[in-house]
Parts: sequence; C-alpha cells; structure tokens
Amino acid sequence: MITEDSNSGNQFFAHICDENEAKCVSASGKSNIINVLKKLSPKDETVVIVDGAAFGPEMNRIMNYINYKKNIKLYAPESFEWILLASHIFDVKELDNILENTSDYVESQRYFSWEQYYTELLLEISHDSYLRYSKSKLNEAYLMGNVKNSILNTIEVIRFEENDTDEENQ
Repeated sequence: MITEDSNSGNQFFAHICDENEAKCVSASGKSNIINVLKKLSPKDETVVIVDGAAFGPEMNRIMNYINYKKNIKLYAPESFEWILLASHIFDVKELDNILENTSDYVESQRYFSWEQYYTELLLEISHDSYLRYSKSKLNEAYLMGNVKNSILNTIEVIRFEENDTDEENQ
C-alpha cells in the first residue's frame, strides 16, 4: 500500500497493514507517488491511496502509468478526514447531507480545497470527544474495535483475506 501523505492517514493505513502482515509506505507527497510506483516489482499487488480533493494535478500522470497495470489499484476518496466523517462514527445530524452536498457548505473564499474544509469540520466535531482528531498524529481511538471497523467498512477497496501472503498484500 502506498499513501500520499505521512500524517494521520498514513498512520491509520500502516496500522491496518501491520495487522495484516502487509507493507505500507508513505510517498511523502502526491508528486512522489509515481517514483514509489516505479520502484515496485511488476508482480506487487498495490493499492495507492490519495486525497482526491487535492490530487487533480497528478491524476493524469498516475492514470497513464497504472492504466495498463492490473496489479495497481487507485483509491481516491476526498481525503482521509472525509473517510472518518463518512464512517458514521460521529453522531452529527446533518453530516451525511454535508458530505453528499459539500459544495452547498464550503465557503470557497475560506478554503483552498475541500480537504481543508473536511479537516476543519472533523476538528470541530471531534474536539470534545475521545475521538479528538489531529492531522499530524492519529488518535489511537481510531485504531480500536468498532471505530476501526466502521472506518474500514467505509473503505471498499481494501480487503485483506486471511490466506493472503505478504507478497500479495504489498
């Protein structure tokens, strides 16, 4: 698995990969993903996870590279914060509507990207709870029990099978 960032999203996915004896690496930025992909063995099964809300400028280059490679899957949710908000771990009345109709809620002069909006929304929603969010260091509550399972259920592209080998999960 390759993640775009090295912050909380990477920390979550690295934990999930560790539990499943798979490898997770951070590309340390969207522009570096192609370089990490080029270093892979042609037989490595790989999932690349990027923040779709900010990945636009790199999309064409990555798609041209992986278009003919059946062993690489691209997963581009709006952002890791969007995944957490969409996972139904927060009891916020309008949250589903906000996520489905973000353009009705985002003040474009205030936010450079939807990722910034989702981050601020998540910080606001979680600030007084055991799920307090930090972009730089993942709260361990996101790695536990029903919270972790709810997050994983939101991410359809990642499925580890008990019989997979290390090589198959890279």
